[in-house]
Amino acid sequence: MTVRRRRSPAESRAELLAAAAELIIERGPDNVSLRQIAEAAGVAHGLVSHYFGTYAALVKEVLRVENDRIEVRVRERIRTEDGVPLAAGIMDVVFDTLADKRYLRLFVWAEIHGDYRGAARPELVELIDTIEAGIRAALAGRPVPSRSRIEAVVLIGLSAAYGFAIGGRSWLVGMGQDPDDPAHEAEFRVQLARMMGAHMMEESGWEAAG
Repeated sequence: MTVRRRRSPAESRAELLAAAAELIIERGPDNVSLRQIAEAAGVAHGLVSHYFGTYAALVKEVLRVENDRIEVRVRERIRTEDGVPLAAGIMDVVFDTLADKRYLRLFVWAEIHGDYRGAARPELVELIDTIEAGIRAALAGRPVPSRSRIEAVVLIGLSAAYGFAIGGRSWLVGMGQDPDDPAHEAEFRVQLARMMGAHMMEESGWEAAG
């Protein structure tokens, strides 16, 4: 049994969230109870209800915290980009995010449960704003892709990247390929970035860079 210790309300709440995240990711949200979370965090069962109310509210808070953590990583990556955020750089951000299996498992679970759909997602507006501003600066008054084209390219990239992260291993096995060979993901990134870049710049009449 976990030994309980005195802690502040903020510490208790943070530890409850951490314990909930670990259990939910390990077992799936459908297989975890408030009592199990309280025991893992070493707090009284009633404190979980006190801080979060219902189990559904706790799951949504876990999703929000994980989403915030991913957003910080995405913003930090965007800040490291110099000049135009090229398609390859965009894909690096996306694949780095999906390499976090904690986030990916929560995202998939949330999206197939109507009550939580949309609760776990990286913030896209800042990414798209950065791409648009970078392209406009680089083309300096020449024709640029429309906002709708940029958004479409980001959606295409996300759909392909998430699909690969979820089903890539099974599909590679079905093709007779080694799913543990990193060359497959590397080639997928390159080809997807090329297609995204070409589609992005097609509208403006300019050839896309890497």
